[in-house]
Amino acid sequence: MSNAKGANNKMDEETVKTVAERLVKAGMELYYGGYVKGASGNISMRLPHAEAFLIKPSGASLRDMKADELVLVDFHGVKLSGKAAVSLETPIHAAIYSVRKDVGAVVHTHPLATTVLGIAGYKILPLQVESYMRFPEGVTMVPYAPPGSKMLAETVKQRILECDALVLENHGLITVGKTIEEACRLTEIVEESAKIQCMLMAITGSSKYSEEELASKYSMNRKKSIQGC
Repeated sequence: MSNAKGANNKMDEETVKTVAERLVKAGMELYYGGYVKGASGNISMRLPHAEAFLIKPSGASLRDMKADELVLVDFHGVKLSGKAAVSLETPIHAAIYSVRKDVGAVVHTHPLATTVLGIAGYKILPLQVESYMRFPEGVTMVPYAPPGSKMLAETVKQRILECDALVLENHGLITVGKTIEEACRLTEIVEESAKIQCMLMAITGSSKYSEEELASKYSMNRKKSIQGC
């Protein structure tokens, strides 16, 4: 993993090791937080000063993934080093890094409430004021396309330009951040919002508020809100 000659020469072994360790830690937290099950989901992190990223290999579980199992891939999705096969969703990660220079990490998970709303076709709304501060326009949903397909990667590539979180219809969630920790926090925020929405719909039979009503209700928070989705 550390001898990727095709990557930038500034990419030293210590840097790769540090990135790998952070990915392993984040993976365990996502698994035990209930955001993935089995070998599902995948996470990656851009290597500084190099057009390459480390990503979870195919078939590995975030629960017990090892640092030396991670695969090094360039921004075209070509494996540079690593014993295992690349993740099926590697094209999505490569596409995001190629168009978002500010993104340092990508997290793809299958949180229960988020996935349920994605299957039902409901947009996740910022019903709670804290959620509105993070994504005032709700979370964009990407139409279904087969996992690992060029179509899915291209759609994500276009949509991710304007937001930091995307729900994949009948699939799961993608979040990005400057760091892997930031991307994981956004995953938590989106799933919490989805849980609130699911519970509200179970009690009232609807999401109660429209996007317009939420915008009016939280209008004073508009100037403080972070980039929406």
